[in-house]
Amino acid sequence: MKRLAFFLIFALSLILQSFAQREVRISINLKGLQTGDSITLSWGTFNKPTSPLILQVGAQEEQTLRIPLNEPRLIIIGMKGYSGGYELLASPNEDIQVSGRVHKIKNGHRSSIEFPRMQVTGAEWHMPYQAAVADYLYHIDSLATNASNDFRDVQKFIRRAKEEKNEQAIADMYQTMVGREYVERMTSNYTSLNDYYKTMVLRHKDTFLAPMLMLRFGGNIDKTQRPLYDAMSEAAKQSYYGREIKDAVYPPSMLGSIAPTVAVMTRERGEKLLSFSHNSNRYLLLDFWASWCEPCLNEVPNLKRLYEKYHSKGLDIIGLSVDRHFEDWEETLDEMQEPWCNYIDVDKQAIMEYQVQYIPSIFIMDSTGKIIAEKLRGKDLSDFIDSLFAE
Repeated sequence: MKRLAFFLIFALSLILQSFAQREVRISINLKGLQTGDSITLSWGTFNKPTSPLILQVGAQEEQTLRIPLNEPRLIIIGMKGYSGGYELLASPNEDIQVSGRVHKIKNGHRSSIEFPRMQVTGAEWHMPYQAAVADYLYHIDSLATNASNDFRDVQKFIRRAKEEKNEQAIADMYQTMVGREYVERMTSNYTSLNDYYKTMVLRHKDTFLAPMLMLRFGGNIDKTQRPLYDAMSEAAKQSYYGREIKDAVYPPSMLGSIAPTVAVMTRERGEKLLSFSHNSNRYLLLDFWASWCEPCLNEVPNLKRLYEKYHSKGLDIIGLSVDRHFEDWEETLDEMQEPWCNYIDVDKQAIMEYQVQYIPSIFIMDSTGKIIAEKLRGKDLSDFIDSLFAE
């Protein structure tokens, strides 16, 4: 019996050791690099910044990168100092060869990079993922192109009215026959795209591609998408991306807890501790956002209305960016002209402490620092803030 127990323990330790040591090998051969260029690899994420792998490869180096990997993950190939990158879907124990060309783009003080004509071999799931992405993007583009061709004058009118901030002109146009036809087409396109999205996810419901595609194209995942998650196989749910989806559709709650104290960075590059216990305001709204997050920027006008209406009565707002680059954050701050304080979560301590799964994520605290609401947006957020000051 003792020998059998020893054997089982020994066998289990070998299995665990083997699993812990799994890795992916990636060989990268890119043309167009110059001396001083540094290729970077980051974990690919959705609705939040990529997480660095702390791997930088010099332009003249020829080597195979060995990355610990226990399950399929998206890896972003990029370049230090440049935005943009190439998505590579890698799995454990694969020997992947990546080749192509680097194309640098300069636009003012911003520098981005593209990787045209990339070729990947040795990655089992890379092409199925790329094909699903391309198919969905083609479907989006087809709907948008058809609408643009049929309603070019309407879209031109709306763009001009928005530039002039003439909301009444847009409202009047929507009451015309062509305006109503345009709204009907946009509604139909949205329904068609949503149906296509669900079909695409369910087509891959038995693999990790289902939650991965949900994160890629599902926008801000919340409890409304539980039916899609519930329809997945157990293997898909237990995958890395499946676990991330679970936290979004069945989110952990911080309601009733005291808001954590976190270290952030100011625009002057100085460190600041944000502690919300015993703050001087009746209520404090903490907004997690990023310059690349369109839903975050769309929420700003609503936040400005609430701030203007209730700041004098005891409402304050703090913006906390999860941008990777100071320049992107600063440029957006200049554009948005927000009247409240803004900081940046450089080391991502804050998003971990607040269990932020997606952005925008908004938390509301009372004067003691207790979180009394979370993850509200739009009308739900406005209604909640209105109720706080109703008395």
